Amino acid sequence: MSVTTAGLSGRPRWTRQRTLAAILAISVALNLCAIAGGVWGRVNAPPPQLTASERFHRLAETLNLTADQRVALDSYVAAMTARGERMRQELEPMMDSAWAEVAKPDADQARVLQLLDDAGNHRRVFQHEAVAATLSLLATLTPDQRTRFVADERAFHAAQRRRRADESR
Repeated sequence: MSVTTAGLSGRPRWTRQRTLAAILAISVALNLCAIAGGVWGRVNAPPPQLTASERFHRLAETLNLTADQRVALDSYVAAMTARGERMRQELEPMMDSAWAEVAKPDADQARVLQLLDDAGNHRRVFQHEAVAATLSLLATLTPDQRTRFVADERAFHAAQRRRRADESR
């Protein structure tokens, strides 16, 4: 029996219908992959970041705070939020000035360094205030609550560092 009589030719026949069906199948497969990728991205999206106030109030729920401790925590959160906003308002113009100086063709290195030193000094003052406020809050907590509060803060800041490291890659 020959190849021709057996119905096997050396080359498959691609009719117009088969070509269109193959293109349609590939198109459907690619569309399904795109839709699946979109759904996966929404399902596995990182949770929205909590505000400091939300984060501290969630922590408060786990600490079983007394009424007085809740008042101290609310005061702490309000002060930290206001302090952070004040720090941003004071530091942004200094940093903008430093970058504006750097952008000049004849940038004055001493001026840039002075602006950065001033910004660093302001930031250090805010950090000292934050530490004093945090220690004042911690003094109102029991040893167990204090341990859990500090552990939560350490875990939060470690996660922040990991996220920033991942974003910089």
